[in-house]
Amino acid sequence: MIIHFIHVGKCGGESALDALKGSGANVIAYHVGDANIRLQQCIFAPRPQDQFVLLLRDPVDRFISAFEWDLHSKSRDGTGRDLKNRVWQKIYDRFKTANDLAEALSSSQHARRDAAQFAMTQSQLHMAFDLGWYVPPLAALALPAGRTHVLRTHRLSEDMLALSKTLGLTTRDVPRTKNDYKHKLPQDRLTHGGLSDLGRRNLIAARPETTQTLEIIHNRLPQDDALTFM
Repeated sequence: MIIHFIHVGKCGGESALDALKGSGANVIAYHVGDANIRLQQCIFAPRPQDQFVLLLRDPVDRFISAFEWDLHSKSRDGTGRDLKNRVWQKIYDRFKTANDLAEALSSSQHARRDAAQFAMTQSQLHMAFDLGWYVPPLAALALPAGRTHVLRTHRLSEDMLALSKTLGLTTRDVPRTKNDYKHKLPQDRLTHGGLSDLGRRNLIAARPETTQTLEIIHNRLPQDDALTFM
């Protein structure tokens, strides 16, 4: 049995992957780079023994975390002050927080709106690589019934325990990975309390594939396991 682990960034994937590998499972992880292409090749031509494990998180929470991680990763010292690339320095100077960027997606100022759309799609990090990038709607529909399992960030330990029982794996506690990078970023770069109503609407409108994939997965879950953020 091979477990294809769909490691959508900023969903607790490092913790889940550590737990899976510690259980003795044969795991192939798909994470950034060309992961979407390799993964979809397996989804559309699965072998009978293949299992798929998909990480899910509220898309707003994930986007905020992705914005902050990308800022940390693109800066020389991790603090978001001195970025490695001039283009991204200008972008992060323009958008101080994830909410600033999300609200700008519908700005009447063309330059500001274009910069926000560029940031969403061209980061080559987690802002660009959301759920819809890994598993677009057609791929979500092709995931094999009975062999596709969901791990939700907000219920990671509970879902991992259920997965271990279903697949006959050794039960392992899910380790907690640290978010030390957040402590390096200035407080005014962090988005506290989620996105504004405008920011949330803009984000959902900008990510139709993610919204459609979430709906597909939601409809395949038992009612008592429905995604609480839908």
